Amino acid sequence: MKIKFFLFAVITSLIVASCGSDAKSGLKNFDACSCATVQDMDGEDYKKCKEFRADAKFEADYQRCKLAAASGIKDTSMITLQKASDATNLKSAEAGSYSITGTNSKITWYGEKITGKKHNGTISMRSGTLNIADGKLSGEIILDMTSITVDDQTGEGKTKLEGHLKSEDFFNTAKFNDAKYVITSSVAKNAIQYDVKGNLTIKGITKEVPCNLVITPNTNDVNISGGFMFDRSQFDVRYGSDKYFDNLGDNMIRNEVIMVLDLKGKRN
Repeated sequence: MKIKFFLFAVITSLIVASCGSDAKSGLKNFDACSCATVQDMDGEDYKKCKEFRADAKFEADYQRCKLAAASGIKDTSMITLQKASDATNLKSAEAGSYSITGTNSKITWYGEKITGKKHNGTISMRSGTLNIADGKLSGEIILDMTSITVDDQTGEGKTKLEGHLKSEDFFNTAKFNDAKYVITSSVAKNAIQYDVKGNLTIKGITKEVPCNLVITPNTNDVNISGGFMFDRSQFDVRYGSDKYFDNLGDNMIRNEVIMVLDLKGKRN
C-alpha cells in the first residue's frame, strides 16, 4: 500500500501542490485542491468554492485536483507529495513492447453535474499496446464503449443512466462501438513518470489530449497508472452541455470527464 501511495504522489506532484485541508472542520484555505475535498453541497464551504469556480483558471485547477483524488489519494494528509526531481533513484521499466490486457486492467470515468452531483463507473478495454524505446513511449488503448457501467447507482437508476450514456444523447455506442487513445509524444520527467500527448478519438472525432502516466516494472511486465481529462463537448457529446444549450440551470452537466487508468502490460 505504501508503494501505491508513493506512485500516485509522484504522478500528481506536478498537478497538485497540496490537498491536505480537513473538510470536516471547515476550509482554512480556499484553494482549488482544498475545494476539491468538499463533500457537503449544502455547506458554506461548498458555496464559497462554487463562487471561486466561476473563474476559468480556478475551475481548471479544481478539476486537476479532482483527478489527483480520483487516482487514489483519498486522504492526502496521509502521504507526502514528492517533486519529480526526488524520484531519480526509482527503477525504470525495461525497454520493449508490452500488450495491455483488459483482464486485470481498469479504466474509471468520473463526471459531475453543475449542482455537484457526481457519477462514476468503468469502461472495459478491447486491446492495448505500450512500447518503450530510448526513454520514449508509443502505443494505444482501444476502449469498448458498449461496456460503460455506472457504479454509484443501483437498480433502475443504474440501468437508466447506463442506457442514457450509451444513447445518441451521449456516446451513441450502437454506431460508435470503440474509442481510442494513441500516444503521439512523451517526455520522461523521471525514471517512472511521463508527460504524454496523445490523440483521443470518440464518436469518430479526434482531438489532442494530454495525459500523465506512471510506468513501473512488475518483474518482466509493467504497471501503468495515471489519467487524463477531456472536454466531452469537443466530441459531439452535447446533452446538458452549456456549449450547446442555454438556460440549463441545475440540469447542466459539466463538460469535463476524468479518466483514471490502472493498466497491466505483459511483455511480448
